[in-house]
Amino acid sequence: MSATSRYQVLEVQLADTRRHLTYKIQSQPEIQLNLKGFDYAWINAGIPTKPGLRVLDVGSGYSWLPSYLARERGCEVWSVDDFAWGEPRSSGPGRPDPQEHIRSHPEVRYVLGRLGPGQRPDLPEGYFDYVVSASTLEHVPADEIGEVWRHMDRLLRPGGDMLHAIDVAFPTSRGLPHVFLALAFDLMYPLIPRDLRTKYTFETPLACMRSAFHALGIRTPRVWRHLNVVRLVLDPQVAIEPVDATLARHLKDGDNRLRHFRVGSLLIHIRKAGDAATAQV
Repeated sequence: MSATSRYQVLEVQLADTRRHLTYKIQSQPEIQLNLKGFDYAWINAGIPTKPGLRVLDVGSGYSWLPSYLARERGCEVWSVDDFAWGEPRSSGPGRPDPQEHIRSHPEVRYVLGRLGPGQRPDLPEGYFDYVVSASTLEHVPADEIGEVWRHMDRLLRPGGDMLHAIDVAFPTSRGLPHVFLALAFDLMYPLIPRDLRTKYTFETPLACMRSAFHALGIRTPRVWRHLNVVRLVLDPQVAIEPVDATLARHLKDGDNRLRHFRVGSLLIHIRKAGDAATAQV
């Protein structure tokens, strides 16, 4: 880790099918063969077996992971999510009731709210050993994501870890010309005006990582070969969302496009500097 950085980079990678199958075979919780199944298993594997660890799950919604970490792993688990309160997709026939979900999971401390600019959810700063999320941060507006990263930084204790799995769309979903545009975007990134870099934060895995590390003051590691666009196109081991996710989106959100987008998961695991016992600088 750089002498000036406040974080140690433990992993920056794309979800892969080999690990996914290993999680499915070895893991105790029910791991589905979709991206969220990978993300939950990856987060679970990244938290050591130590009862009492304080975990904040950002945007967990109705996920089983917070309850599993509390019941089976003995963690003190908090979740911050607004459950899309007040938005049309938050209620209606067949929609779960957020209040009923919260009442049925007393082992998790749910805080209704969001992170980011102007948000003040009732969460203690410098308290959590782990701040995690799965398929959440890509839904944050690009011009707010930097403040969300800094908000999570304030909630994490010195020596604590962040584990975030972020959905990233493959450029092949929009045709071959977009592959070349995405490749050029990564290559020319330092020369691109800041407002355009912000606008296209989630355009490629490398751009997404750069945005996060810039917000946290982390020197960008040399991970080009892990996150480059060519690997997204050619590497068969990169895990992608199955086709039934398109159907689920259609049924849940009323999305009538019925077009399958290839989506992968960007994994970011970093550790905040603390004393010599918790983080080496």
